[in-house]
Amino acid sequence: MRLISLLGALLAASGAAAQTSVADSDIALHAPSSAWQPYAKAQVWAVYDAVPIRELGRDWGANYAPHNGRNVFLQRDRVEFGVEKNGWRIGAEYRLELSLEANRDTVDMYHVYQSHKTPDKARDFAADAQSKQWAAAGARVGRTFALPDQGAGNPLLMVSASVYGHARNRDSGASGTVSYKPDTAYRIDGTYANSNTGYTYPFMPEATQKSSGASISAALQWPLSSQLTANLAVNDLWSRMRWTNLPSLVKRIASDVRTVDSDGYINYKPKIVGQSSLIERTSSIGASTALNLTYQVGQWAARIGAQRIAGTTIPEVVGSYASRWGTVSASYDTRFKMMGLGYEHGPLRLRVRTDSLPFSEARAFSLETAMHFAL
Repeated sequence: MRLISLLGALLAASGAAAQTSVADSDIALHAPSSAWQPYAKAQVWAVYDAVPIRELGRDWGANYAPHNGRNVFLQRDRVEFGVEKNGWRIGAEYRLELSLEANRDTVDMYHVYQSHKTPDKARDFAADAQSKQWAAAGARVGRTFALPDQGAGNPLLMVSASVYGHARNRDSGASGTVSYKPDTAYRIDGTYANSNTGYTYPFMPEATQKSSGASISAALQWPLSSQLTANLAVNDLWSRMRWTNLPSLVKRIASDVRTVDSDGYINYKPKIVGQSSLIERTSSIGASTALNLTYQVGQWAARIGAQRIAGTTIPEVVGSYASRWGTVSASYDTRFKMMGLGYEHGPLRLRVRTDSLPFSEARAFSLETAMHFAL
């Protein structure tokens, strides 16, 4: 059962961050202005394929409904604030990002384990799960350029760069085979690897952990006509995160949890070989992209687009109506079945999306609030 326990640790560790950035779906660029323009934004976003968000680290019961093939568990938290003037933007931000990908066998096996049951028949599970999690605070500097008018208005291009320090890391992976037969129970053969800035192990050398990171992002808003506008944003177009003296653990597991020999005696044969060490790790954040087209007729607007996050494509349609009391919008994404409502009035914006009510049963949830003032 050791590999199953380690898979559980991998999934539960991912869930610890959930009780909660994605390429900005609104891609709201502002023309350079000589006025001081404070801005702030907070966003939480979580989407799970197999279970409701709140159940990840709990008993996977009646609400368990995995996808065939690839199952993803994605989370993004982001808080940022700063000021713009004359096209320049400077601010501070905090980001927490998690991506967990597992095949159907892995989530099925973990479901059985969490339910404290055994499979109803002999079965072979091919486990394969990978999790990547990081969090850091940093500073961002950007510049918005008004490009030459192409006949429908000035396209806007924003390029920004960020630097991060004191970054946290928690990457995990598990792979192998778990075979179950009613007469011999489980046979396990697998590998588990984990790195964690908060991990300590016996006789760990005294060493100072160091971390650093940098990222470049870009966004483009291009008027195609008086009614049609194209928007593109690429977060973390280039990025690098580095950790020095990062605690790491690798385990190889081979075990007959229970076998019976020719004389009928139980033969217990576990074998676990592991190594802990301090390593250096350099990786990229991974780009997230948003592309959409907005068509406006009078007070009505329609937008169709898609985001791509951690290898997952999320198509979305949005409709909105603007009045003197503000702009009201409704949205739907076809990947995670989230429906959303938004409201924008003056410098303030609020948007909430979910695939289920009440929110406690949601597998996908997003809440975004933002402000942008011109002083």
